[in-house]
Amino acid sequence: MTITAKPGFFYYEQDGEKMGEVSYLTEDHGQVFTLYHTYVDPSLRGQNIAKNLVDAVVEKARNENKKVRPACRYAAVLFRRFPDDYADVALPAAEGHNKDSSAT
Repeated sequence: MTITAKPGFFYYEQDGEKMGEVSYLTEDHGQVFTLYHTYVDPSLRGQNIAKNLVDAVVEKARNENKKVRPACRYAAVLFRRFPDDYADVALPAAEGHNKDSSAT
């Protein structure tokens, strides 16, 4: 699976069509990536694509010595479900910061 990085988001493309993405904001003077939206096309859900997209942002954060705030529902659940995988970069989601996501 190939994930492509663009400023503010990573996406997964299949047959030339964007089929999933995770969007993030750079906040706190460039030290935090806030994940605010995760989406995977319904036909591809259940294949770990959303997790791989979130993990791409997490890897970027690790490489740049930054933190990640999981503000979308999917990322927040992922960080709670697998705390050991994200403990080194995870910040708590901000109150009132949670956004919808469609990545089930």
